[in-house]
Amino acid sequence: MRNADRFDLADLDISTIDLPASGERSLRDSVVPALALRVRSSGSRSWVVLRTKDGKTVRETLGDAVSVPLASARLMASGPVVAKSPIKEITEPDERLFKPAATVADMLPRFLTFGANGRWKPSTGRQMESVGRTCILPLLGDRKLQDITPQDVACWHRDVTAQTSSARMALSTLSGLMLFAEDHGVRPAGSNPCRGLRKKAKGHRGRHLPPGSVKRLWAALDRLHGRMPDYCDAVRLLLLTGARRSEVLGLQWDLIAGPRAVLEDSKSGPRTIWLNAPAREILDARRAASASLYVFPSPRIDGPLTAMDAPWRAILKEAGLSGMRLHDLRHHFASVAVSNGIDIRLVGQLLGHRDIDSTLGYAHLATGALTKSASRVSSIIDRSMNAGATPKPRHQCQKPTSRSRRALAAAVASSGEARHA
Repeated sequence: MRNADRFDLADLDISTIDLPASGERSLRDSVVPALALRVRSSGSRSWVVLRTKDGKTVRETLGDAVSVPLASARLMASGPVVAKSPIKEITEPDERLFKPAATVADMLPRFLTFGANGRWKPSTGRQMESVGRTCILPLLGDRKLQDITPQDVACWHRDVTAQTSSARMALSTLSGLMLFAEDHGVRPAGSNPCRGLRKKAKGHRGRHLPPGSVKRLWAALDRLHGRMPDYCDAVRLLLLTGARRSEVLGLQWDLIAGPRAVLEDSKSGPRTIWLNAPAREILDARRAASASLYVFPSPRIDGPLTAMDAPWRAILKEAGLSGMRLHDLRHHFASVAVSNGIDIRLVGQLLGHRDIDSTLGYAHLATGALTKSASRVSSIIDRSMNAGATPKPRHQCQKPTSRSRRALAAAVASSGEARHA
């Protein structure tokens, strides 16, 4: 196809692409090379797949690019078989596509289309499309949805876990697909074969970092500040605020007002990061020396820093620590808050959790605060129960004076000497 330029189609706004003066133009996807966006002078925009067969390029149309999300088009284009008729947006179950013998490859694009219509955040949709294309379709794409068993999923998950760090997202995506299949009658209700497999790692939730480790980490940040000031300040803010890495690295100055930073979007939607005095001191020092829109600007592109894996390893090495994840700083913040008696709901607001269930993983750390609260409640109940009782004689309730304690000690000593004699 002529005029087939290559782009990451996720970076383009399909509705605003300039139309050719006449004829058509195709934009090839750099992520899935077989996929292209075809725009015509008439205004139509559609997904097409380009295949080479017998030395010739064969083009097949997938559907309207405005109706079918890019994630779904990429999945359909990456498969070995492409539908021979245009695929339209699905709003109601399609009997031809959602037949009992439907395969994972048949239903996954429709599942992603369903979620892309406001159900998921765009970043979540892109992650699900990626793990679907790389982790689900190659191993399970030709399997019938109704035939997949918990044992099949367990074997698949074991293989995926050994190959990629995205196994949790892959499992969540497959689980959602199975529920989608139940909703459309392809699987019996309540038969999700992913049930029972752990989707979230629980081992790091609610863990205190040892005080010595925190001190060593902070000292290492002071020593390395001259070499990597941006990354050291970012780690300090993570430890002081409990914010997520992406939230700190993506901070913009105009979103910070006094003791808070108001984020228009985060993993859990709009939320506020509350800034204590040490965090504000760090930001004030950076603002005085900054000419960028971002608190942590990237030295290579017009945008913020996006990754800090290598600097974090260097910081841990300087501190003499190992096995500590950057996300553990967030868990430590929450652990300190809960174990010092801060209400679990307030901790959830500080962390930006969408619901209380996300915060309850730290509830077991509130032992000290709960013990004090239980003692206080029991004391109140005890006083109320004994309010009408006959008061004890004052001499029995009086606290022993220093003189009486000395006299008692002397009497005990004399009694002991007498028994010994």
